[in-house]
Parts: sequence; structure tokens; C-alpha cells
Amino acid sequence: MRRSTVLAAILVFIASLAAASDGKTDFSGTWKENMEKGTAPKGSGLTSYMNKIEQSGDRLKVVTTTGGSRGDRTYERTYVIGKEDKHTGSDGDEFTSITKWEGKSLVFETSEKERGGTITSRETWTLPDDGKTLTKTRHSHGPQGDRDQTYVLEKQ
Repeated sequence: MRRSTVLAAILVFIASLAAASDGKTDFSGTWKENMEKGTAPKGSGLTSYMNKIEQSGDRLKVVTTTGGSRGDRTYERTYVIGKEDKHTGSDGDEFTSITKWEGKSLVFETSEKERGGTITSRETWTLPDDGKTLTKTRHSHGPQGDRDQTYVLEKQ
């Protein structure tokens, strides 16, 4: 009887671990850009870039703080992974985006309609198994051509 109770307890514990770990990467934490490793756009004036990320289930809250020639700026965005989002920016631009998993990577696909045309972008977040470096690669296409950027953020 005791042996079967212990075995049942172990099986319940293993099942709870499997349910808690759905194989998705957890990007939670405070991340600071290594400005020497990233590829900030030339002439952007960007001198610092930091993300504070809170991830819970399918919700992702990202607080971004940038520093540069225009001073420090902070903005916040909340994403629901797997759900399309539509919103209008403060300048009237219309955004449609979806955030989705591709394996252990998180992908943000966005379309921005502005006066001069439409800009599409795809940003992919990856995190190695040691969880110390968040790499964001972004490709965008619009009226002024294609642009590629890489952000290399280190966990603080």
C-alpha cells in the first residue's frame, strides 16, 4: 500500500512538472542592450536600450526605455501571444500585429499603414539555454527599402 502511494505521488509530481513546462521560452527579466554587439540604425542617436519583460501564460508585458539625443523615453506594450492586435498610434498610423511561437522563438509580425505607404516587419526573439542573452533580429520592408537590425540584450 505504501509503495503504491509513493509511486502515485511521484507520478502526480512528474505530471505537474510536465504541465507547468510547456516547452516555451520564458523571456521574463530586465534586459540591457550591449550597444557594441547590436546594430542600431546609423544616425538614430540611440545610446541605450532596455526592456523589462513580464511573461505569464500567453501574456507578455514589455516596458522599453531608450536613451539618446532626444533624452530618455519609456513606453509599455502588452501582447497576447497567438492573438491579432489592431491599434492606432499617436501619429494616426494603423498597426496590425500578431505575436506567435515558432519553436522556442517568439515572433512578432507587424504591418504599419502610414501616409507614405505600408511598412511590414518581422522580429524574432531567441534565448539560448543559459538564459543570459536575448537576441532580437528584425527585418522590415517599406517604401524606403529593406532594413535589418539586431539587438543583443544581456540579462541584468
